[in-house]
Amino acid sequence: MKFRKPKELVAEALVRTGVKRPKLLFQPGRGDFFNRIAYRLVKGDYGVVRAEELGEEIRPGKVVEECGELKLLAFRGAVEADAAVVRRPGTVDLSGVKLSYPDFAVDLSLSSELLPQERKSLAVQLEIAYGTVKDFFTPENFFLTGVTPEAQRFLGEFFSPRVPFPVLGSLKGYDTVIVLDPSGEKEFTHEEVTPNTLIVVGGIVDSSKRLEGSTRRIIPEAFHRRITYKGIVELVPDRINEIIKIVCDYLTSDSSLYEAVRRNLTRDSKLHFMRRLVQNSIVRFRYRGELLRGIPYDLYRKWKEELSLTDFYFRKAAKHVGGFFVFRPSIFDKVTGRERVRGKEVFVLKELNDEDVVVRYP
Repeated sequence: MKFRKPKELVAEALVRTGVKRPKLLFQPGRGDFFNRIAYRLVKGDYGVVRAEELGEEIRPGKVVEECGELKLLAFRGAVEADAAVVRRPGTVDLSGVKLSYPDFAVDLSLSSELLPQERKSLAVQLEIAYGTVKDFFTPENFFLTGVTPEAQRFLGEFFSPRVPFPVLGSLKGYDTVIVLDPSGEKEFTHEEVTPNTLIVVGGIVDSSKRLEGSTRRIIPEAFHRRITYKGIVELVPDRINEIIKIVCDYLTSDSSLYEAVRRNLTRDSKLHFMRRLVQNSIVRFRYRGELLRGIPYDLYRKWKEELSLTDFYFRKAAKHVGGFFVFRPSIFDKVTGRERVRGKEVFVLKELNDEDVVVRYP
């Protein structure tokens, strides 16, 4: 199933009570601050007080976010507020808002196989992932699992004086446990997710790819599901926080999983994909004794447009194959023969005209 963010539910509830322009009487904070504030409003840590009930003037503010019909104000501005958001219980009743979401857990059962620098990177990714879950759902939906004594020690050293994430001692009580695994037997889908689902990401930070495929060892009895972009695993970012962001985005939007992946592509994932694409798509030509490498124009145009790739990505990919050019189909009209070099097919050209070449990299 799909889910609505806390801020969407709170905004809708406030509008129903007649509050459409509440103003924060404190600094907004980091991340998706409205979503984080909405959670605290539902919990009762924060409250909303109508302007006529506050007992003091609310100065006009600036619109810092719009959610449906609600405009959230902060700072100084020209928009009149009809209520205030305060760091104490308020007078507007939000008890009818129910927050029910799937849980996310990062499994640390393989952390003993990580190098010291990789463990540090893991801790950083955990911190960012926790913030991501708060930006889409609530802080109550993030856990660690498979925490060994060794993992507990390095977390304690990094997150002093205390580790901010709760440890999930048991998986009992969940209807479904899904491990996100690049080699999973099926693709991840929202249709398998309910508020009583646990989504697990492997705590693997592997700079050398020596642990590739090890995710299948994590909770082997659970469902293992892969995230791809139209079947392509290489395009999916591999950092823990980035994977969690894709899933959160997908579960809280009307988009397909592919669209969520494309929205959250990173520079590194694009570079990794382009290197693989160019290496696997190279067509070899020989012209005047020189060996040339090229890729078809249709392939080049498809990915350039679909992923909004700039020349930067093609230049980087070119360095891994010794350069290449983009050719039009007309180049095959100039082929006079074929040969094999080190097991690779090479087309022999009698001529190579400018109209056959779209662009050269580098």
